[in-house]
Amino acid sequence: MSSFNNFINQQKPKLRAHLTNRKGKKIVGKYIIIESDDWGAIRTPSKNALQAFKNKGLDVANSVYKNDSLESNEDVDMLFNVLQSFKDVNGRSLVITANVIMGNPNFEKIKESNFTQYHYQHFTDTLNQYPNHHQVFSSYQKATDNGLFMPQFHGREHLQFARWLKVLQTGNANALFCFNYGATYSGKADYSFMEALDWDSPTDVELQKNIITQGLTMFKNTFGFNSTSFIAPCYNWDSALENHLHNNGIDIIQGTRFQFSPTGTFEKYHLIPHYFGQKNSSGSMYNIRNCFLEPSINSNKDWVDTCLAEISAAFLWNKPAVICSHRINYIGFINEKNRDRGLHDLSAVIKKALKKWPDVQFISTNQLLEMKYLNEVQV
Repeated sequence: MSSFNNFINQQKPKLRAHLTNRKGKKIVGKYIIIESDDWGAIRTPSKNALQAFKNKGLDVANSVYKNDSLESNEDVDMLFNVLQSFKDVNGRSLVITANVIMGNPNFEKIKESNFTQYHYQHFTDTLNQYPNHHQVFSSYQKATDNGLFMPQFHGREHLQFARWLKVLQTGNANALFCFNYGATYSGKADYSFMEALDWDSPTDVELQKNIITQGLTMFKNTFGFNSTSFIAPCYNWDSALENHLHNNGIDIIQGTRFQFSPTGTFEKYHLIPHYFGQKNSSGSMYNIRNCFLEPSINSNKDWVDTCLAEISAAFLWNKPAVICSHRINYIGFINEKNRDRGLHDLSAVIKKALKKWPDVQFISTNQLLEMKYLNEVQV
């Protein structure tokens, strides 16, 4: 019976892959898109901070905070070296669609307000406060020019700051302890503060619209071009935001099979299904992540083989292979072994994909808009 159960468990990801891809637009050709979230966002500031969290008894062993941090000079250089080592059938390098968070909490100003007011700073200012991070943004720019790194908009901050401030105001010992180390962690429920577009009341949507406008302006001023795609933090957003996003230049909404629509209660959501090529009432298109490469989340899983199986399913259904691979997988500032594993698995997937599908092409998410040969037939 155990061997049968193991067999069933092995087949579940393959079945999910086919369910994800069976509906939606068909596309001519084989394309690999890597969508990577959280660039520019803080997590654990340093190894010393991580050790302090452990000494405090916080449950970092089951948290993304055990590996994730703001990307360092070495982190981005090593990633870009891997990306430029691969070429597709047209001679183009592997490119990451890097979904960037534009701001992080300004801890000093928040503390000065006695936790009653939220203040943020540009992510480049945060980079300048961290050791060995001063060259990250210039590396971004060079990699973008070389077709390795395509920034797109992920949010003004990756933080539901109203909930965070409320917890800090109560004097929560763990939240205040982490705050003093420059982190928004509280020792449990990693995502309770990360879901920036979750709400406690539908009236919060109007504030979220203003935040999105500010974030998109920061993006344009920082990178010199408009973002044409967007991914909501934690796949959590209210559909009432979509018209505002479209009016501000967002033509593609990145996501998974399901949108987590707020209900006013953390971790209780309305699940709204989406499929590749589907358009909302405003005319923006959903791009669906149908492959996953997240070794930092579960180091015991064979992510290479499962990702290749998901790529195969995408191509079988004439869909682009959209690989979800968060920044955390390529961060070694806290734990070098974490970065080594992520870069190894990424290299292994792309190497095997090129061997199996030599006609594969590498594109970024925004380039889907340039593809005039999308088949309009729905299946």
